[in-house]
Amino acid sequence: MNKDTLYLSIAKYASSKETALYFREGRMSFSTFLSRIDKMADTLYGLGVRKESVVSLLAPNVPESIIALYALSKIGATMSLLHPLLPREVLRESLKETRSTHFLILDVLFENYADIKDLPEQTYFLSAYPDLNPIIRRGFRILYRKQLRKVDPSRYLYRLYDGKKDFPINEDADRGSLLLRSGGTTGKSKTVICTEHGINFVTDQSEKILCFPCKGHSMIGVLPIFHGFGLAMGIHAPLANEAASALMISYSGKEIVRKIRQNRLNVLLTIPYMVDKLMKTKGFSGKKLKNLLSTFIGADKPEERLFESFDERMKKEGSVNRLLEGYGLTETITVNFVNTLKENRIGSVGKALTGVRLRIAKDEDLDKDIGPNAIGTIMISSTSVCLGYLNTPEDKQPFHYDKDGTKWLVTGDVGYYDEDGFLFFKNRERDVYKIAGYNVFPSEIEQVSNSHEDILSSAAIFISNPQHPYMVLYCLAKEGKDEKELRKSLRRYLSDRLIRYSVPEQIVFLKEFPRTDIGKIDRNRLKKMWLERQS
Repeated sequence: MNKDTLYLSIAKYASSKETALYFREGRMSFSTFLSRIDKMADTLYGLGVRKESVVSLLAPNVPESIIALYALSKIGATMSLLHPLLPREVLRESLKETRSTHFLILDVLFENYADIKDLPEQTYFLSAYPDLNPIIRRGFRILYRKQLRKVDPSRYLYRLYDGKKDFPINEDADRGSLLLRSGGTTGKSKTVICTEHGINFVTDQSEKILCFPCKGHSMIGVLPIFHGFGLAMGIHAPLANEAASALMISYSGKEIVRKIRQNRLNVLLTIPYMVDKLMKTKGFSGKKLKNLLSTFIGADKPEERLFESFDERMKKEGSVNRLLEGYGLTETITVNFVNTLKENRIGSVGKALTGVRLRIAKDEDLDKDIGPNAIGTIMISSTSVCLGYLNTPEDKQPFHYDKDGTKWLVTGDVGYYDEDGFLFFKNRERDVYKIAGYNVFPSEIEQVSNSHEDILSSAAIFISNPQHPYMVLYCLAKEGKDEKELRKSLRRYLSDRLIRYSVPEQIVFLKEFPRTDIGKIDRNRLKKMWLERQS
């Protein structure tokens, strides 16, 4: 098992001319990549980043954000990796919770957060600018002049290098140096403490997962680095195996098709709505699909028809590529179970990776596995399991310990395994849904809505549309309020406090809620009311 840090896992390729990153139409060799990481580490060290520092990083997958990640690993700082669309209030809470000493943010996103009064004094800017071609560079500052108006040019990291610094390279991969936000196993947002060793857990098994050598191939890096699967498999796994990560700021079917045709993209890591969109993208057909060798899908539960239509197209074009489902949580950093080209079963989330132990148990007896084909709580034991939740008492951690001291993650998910060891995920015990791969909690939406001064009560309903899942919010408003104006006000209020996927697509005002026989809000009736309204 590779117990190197993220940085040390790739430092051995410092003289390699193989491609490390594809971005837009450009490419970066490993030698250039490592040189820039070393310069970034020197820059950050010169700005006071040390092993005891906590650095929050909010950026999509541009080269500088990936370079910063490895530079922080080299120094040994703790990294809090944040969603690029994090709401303002959630960012404030996260910076406070993690006690961040430094804040790195993509320049074009800063406009959304610039007026937060308690941002760390040590706030610096990452940018896509250094990695754009000269023609696009010329128009960059004009195109983004509104987003860049509050950016202090003297705080761009790429301008602050002032020479090599002498500091010891971090070699400790077992400390909790990665902080990732999660819904937690109880449905309430948590900050998960992970290790760099845990990231390498899946990196070491990349070729077993892919069923072909990594070197010379490229995986897509579109899921942001705050996403455990995106970080471990889309970014670090190829780089640690001298392969390339094809970076994308946001999902683009056209760009994916272009990179496949250029043979710059061989492995897709995706979620159901992306596959749906890709299947409809012009050009996602023809013999060039032979360049695509594997596609792994996770986050949302895919429908069986998606596997059928995707695999049928691959077969038609002579591609070995298939749609393969896996399973993992932020608490395990990345996938622990996965279907492969050699071993797969539609409907399952695959078999356990080497080193992963599975137990299906009943809540009243977590020490006992109930055997194959019996439905119960999914429990996982592996070295990739997180260290726990930040600032959380021991009795609130998601772990169970056997009498011999074996540590198990109690996932809060329900499923079973068959006689051959394939795991079948059924549902989550907690009230949580997935939209675009992000956890959405009705209870969180309702709590924020109810804090609005003109809202008396709320009920958030998930609408499971295969092409476009979304939330509907039903509200009771104070008497005499203009619904049109209140709807605008409430939407702004929610947008400032919720990730955009949690912001309800529709807000409906009622005079009273339908109730069950015992007086609870009848959510099934509300969903039925909405569906009837749409028909």
